Amino acid sequence: MSKFRSARAVLAGAAVVALAGCGASASSSNVASGTTSSTTAPSASLSATPVAASSSSVTGSPLYPIAVGNTWVYQTTASVSGENGLQTTKVLSVVPVSGGQRVTMSETTDLHGVKTTSDDDTIFYSNGTISYPVAGGEVSVLGGGVLWPTTAELASGKVYHSVLRIKVAKSGPAQDQDANVTVQGQGTSTVTVPAGTYQATLVTMTFSVKVGGESSTEEVQTWAAPGTGPVKTKVSLHAPGNIALTSTQELLSFTKG
Repeated sequence: MSKFRSARAVLAGAAVVALAGCGASASSSNVASGTTSSTTAPSASLSATPVAASSSSVTGSPLYPIAVGNTWVYQTTASVSGENGLQTTKVLSVVPVSGGQRVTMSETTDLHGVKTTSDDDTIFYSNGTISYPVAGGEVSVLGGGVLWPTTAELASGKVYHSVLRIKVAKSGPAQDQDANVTVQGQGTSTVTVPAGTYQATLVTMTFSVKVGGESSTEEVQTWAAPGTGPVKTKVSLHAPGNIALTSTQELLSFTKG
């Protein structure tokens, strides 16, 4: 979803930043200001028996309602080409794990009638944090995942920082790099999308990668509404001296399972 973002979408963001960093000239981009804290995911074993779809249900985060069958449909727009597409995310299963729940979601993208589907796992910890494991593509994560703070921590306005170790394999020898990730809640606002008007919390996440002496940062702004989840997402690439909006995603419908 686009959303807090699904694991695959998060990795796509990391890939954009890392690969742009390989070819841009430059200086580092600044991240949001505020008190900085580090986040560490609780330990969670991924060995467990899936809960049957007919009986499973979890609350998830107040800003990210989770139950088997919950379905979000988004309209996506690429800013450069102006092309529109549809993305459908559905909760397939919920697996109890140590410290929380592992939620498997399918993500189907429809572009010009061509559909592609992938499944991703997200861990919802009992303390309210959310962890997004990421893997695949030209950028792979060597360890860890993106960790979202609790709703209360987002409301505090603090900047939460984590580091992803990634491997970039676009061309030539693969390079191991650190991707610096920040997550910060930035208050609430009224947001209107095709699905309706919502009072939503704005969460800003940045991915910063430095390859050699070159740096770039991708910023992901997500508006999430209580009881519905992410309703709008904007992705921007911060290159030296320029900020380019690369894509926008807006909720068309949300159906409870």
